[in-house]
Amino acid sequence: MASALCSPWDPYWSRYVSKTMNRHARELESTRLEPWCSSPLAMSVHGWDGMTYIDTSRVVIAPEAAMRVAIEVIDGNGLKIAVVVTDEGKLVGIVTDGDIRRALLAGLGLETPVQEFMRQTPRSAMLGTEKSILLGRLRHEQILHLPIVDEAGIFRDLAYLPAFEQLLYQENQVVIMAGGLGTRLRPLTENVPKPLVSVGGRALIDIIVDNLVAQGLTDITLCVNYLGHMLEEHLGDGSKFGARFTFVREEERMGTAGALSLLPKAPTKSFFVMNGDILTTVDFQAMLDFHRTSSAVATMAVNNHSYEVPFGVVEVSGRHLTKLTEKPKCNFLVNAGIYLLEPEVLEHVPERQFFDMTNLFDYLIERQLSAAVFPVRELWLDVGRHEDLIKANDSFGDGDPSKQAAKW
Repeated sequence: MASALCSPWDPYWSRYVSKTMNRHARELESTRLEPWCSSPLAMSVHGWDGMTYIDTSRVVIAPEAAMRVAIEVIDGNGLKIAVVVTDEGKLVGIVTDGDIRRALLAGLGLETPVQEFMRQTPRSAMLGTEKSILLGRLRHEQILHLPIVDEAGIFRDLAYLPAFEQLLYQENQVVIMAGGLGTRLRPLTENVPKPLVSVGGRALIDIIVDNLVAQGLTDITLCVNYLGHMLEEHLGDGSKFGARFTFVREEERMGTAGALSLLPKAPTKSFFVMNGDILTTVDFQAMLDFHRTSSAVATMAVNNHSYEVPFGVVEVSGRHLTKLTEKPKCNFLVNAGIYLLEPEVLEHVPERQFFDMTNLFDYLIERQLSAAVFPVRELWLDVGRHEDLIKANDSFGDGDPSKQAAKW
């Protein structure tokens, strides 16, 4: 169900599309290998086991800086963080990818000063702290960044866990709903299931799986129905993708959530569910972090959708015209077809019945169980119609979304 959204968010989606995970990974790897000379501490510990220090000039912003500046810094350094310091260099806050998304959901605009939504009094460590202690804190507290300050509170450096180490700990299961009939894509889907439709010379499902594996998500369950045997034959056990595949066969169509009742092994951690026709470069780790901080049992990814009313819209009071707006542009939050659920949510999925994910979220809301929304600010495309497939072939011409991100 769509939700109306105020206009300040609209430019964000068209001008500040996040870099893809592959590009982030390349930037992080480059950061790990280059000896950033402007940071004395970085020089002394560069390349040390598991932890990296960086050139501080790449992450700092002022409290008065606009949100758009924070976005540019976060996306530009590839670390998903901006450190907020005063003119004297004193640490006063941090802004992360998740903070940006929460600020946007709250309706804040791109010119909002970061001091209005930054995370104040962030966790930090003292300059000179043993490296083993710093690394232990990062892992134990499940954080990616730890600002380092001196006795005067001046920001001196930033310790963080590189993306490659983070991926080693990505044990969350992904369930892909791939049993749909693909009726809107006929005749292309008369003899093949929709996930096997070609996009840029590759099967749609191959692009989806490659993106998951690139982000460390390798435990993948596919729920199949229509021509499911073709999917199983094409994908195999997942080894050629660097993943582990499990197939759940629906004897009859069960909707976008019903097949969760058929999982052979119930997840023990937060797990992702996504539709099998979604092409996206969404940062799944960012979604997981967002979900954890929301204390929700279920999180739905949402995308911004704009619609221009082709007529002049009037507002009236009784018989009197009070306002006329010519062809207004309306913004909505729409379901992006990607979800993050806690294991206990499965208790609310009826066994072997047709049940859509919208039914599940309605059920959770009715029972006042916490359901959150995660705003997608990366590339996102629902390949459900012929016009969407044309756009997908244009954007994924070589099967590598990272090379096409600039188009979005």
